[in-house]
Amino acid sequence: MYFKNKSNFSRKFGSRLAIGAVALAATAMFSCSKVNDQVPYAKMDPKDAFSNPERIEKAAVGMYDALQNKEFFGGRVLIYADTRGLDVNIASYFGDVPTYSMLSNNIYAFNCWSGGYRTINEANFFSMNLKDNEKVVTPEVAAGYYAEAKFIRSLTYFYLVNTYAQTYTAQAGAVQPGVPLILTAPRNGAEATDPANKVPRKSVKEVYDQMIKDLTEAAPSLQISTGDAYADHARATRGAAHALLARIYLYQGDWAKARDFADSVLLSTAGYKLDATPAAAFAAANYQSSTERIFSVAMNGADNPNTNNAIGQHYGANGRQDISISKEYRTLPNFDYQTDLRGKPLFAYNISKTGDTTGFFTKKFAGTNPIDSWVPIIRLAEVMLIKAEALARLNTAAPDAAAVALLNAVRGRAKASILAPATQAELITNILTERRIELAFEGQAQFDFQRTHRNIPAHGGVNEQPWNGNYIIFPLPNQEVERNPNMAQNPGY
Repeated sequence: MYFKNKSNFSRKFGSRLAIGAVALAATAMFSCSKVNDQVPYAKMDPKDAFSNPERIEKAAVGMYDALQNKEFFGGRVLIYADTRGLDVNIASYFGDVPTYSMLSNNIYAFNCWSGGYRTINEANFFSMNLKDNEKVVTPEVAAGYYAEAKFIRSLTYFYLVNTYAQTYTAQAGAVQPGVPLILTAPRNGAEATDPANKVPRKSVKEVYDQMIKDLTEAAPSLQISTGDAYADHARATRGAAHALLARIYLYQGDWAKARDFADSVLLSTAGYKLDATPAAAFAAANYQSSTERIFSVAMNGADNPNTNNAIGQHYGANGRQDISISKEYRTLPNFDYQTDLRGKPLFAYNISKTGDTTGFFTKKFAGTNPIDSWVPIIRLAEVMLIKAEALARLNTAAPDAAAVALLNAVRGRAKASILAPATQAELITNILTERRIELAFEGQAQFDFQRTHRNIPAHGGVNEQPWNGNYIIFPLPNQEVERNPNMAQNPGY
């Protein structure tokens, strides 16, 4: 077993880890050069850091500390997708991001890019050093660590490619520019500044192919259940890898594979099932016991020690109050927020806000402290809706009965009315609406419009946005393009 750490691992081994593998990777600012400003190892070099099983375990934990990057999976990359959708009001804190009026020097585009590639570099650097010291642990344990690194890299690439590139089905063969694929890490400053590292963008297809390859290779070496409640929810498991594959295939429009990998999760001996209520899945006390949360980025007060980055601060009625629930969300079809358990029980109303349009906030991140809310990445409800959509699109003759049952299982848990769609088209519409109701405020909003080729309607003073328009995606950071002659900027920026 390679999951030995307990629930306080990020506090024990987080930002203070500072071992060679972590220290070098943490200096990475851009994908093109991998490391901009090389610094000496802070504590110990890789030979010491990988000298015994205990230190290798701590180095593996360091990858998850990188995953908590406050500009990326600390919550920001999910927030960007939400603030550019319809379910929240325009959040002025994020400047031009919600209004689709960013410039190439936008600080949020820069920080998001940097945060994502820092995380990838940590995973790559860990794998490279483990390879050099593989005999220190058993082959089985090493395989598990490599699998964790591949999961982290794939998950990060999923959000990078969907934030900075057009959706997979925007062009035939997904040949549109994606993001750079960085699969190795520099060992020193000389390697980091080598001109060979000024790499171009790969196509969206190539990025997706790499994610699928990584996850397919990783899944067999990941445990179904570790016996540790924390690790089962906050470190990569086989269920998490299969759930992410189901999502990836859904975005590709490969309905059969999306269905099959969703089934792998639904039938897993890990025993995933919906929590008793939607609120139970988001209660801080249940982060480690939820049967619904398949993978989350675990946070604590030491990970996000400020009010400007934690997801609970931005969304919460008791935090910064930057992101409020829109009228468009509260008036969705098939959603009576007065009685649906995803409505009022998960809403907070701040009387200091004026007007009916700005006073509603989600309680999904309303823990005891808004800076330690875990960031939800994959839940069973999403997997059920992935399978429902895949089945609905595969069965063109009539509304697929199994898809309808899955849809109503998600709705039934929320005490919502049972739906009986009369046609395939109506069923698909119901499922897409249900995704908005169920997965709101979890970083799916804009992506769902793009992958289904639906324009984002005008809202809050923002014009309608074509699903494949130039400004539907982030610009590459101007600094990145200027330093790397092989890096092409997105059109329009």
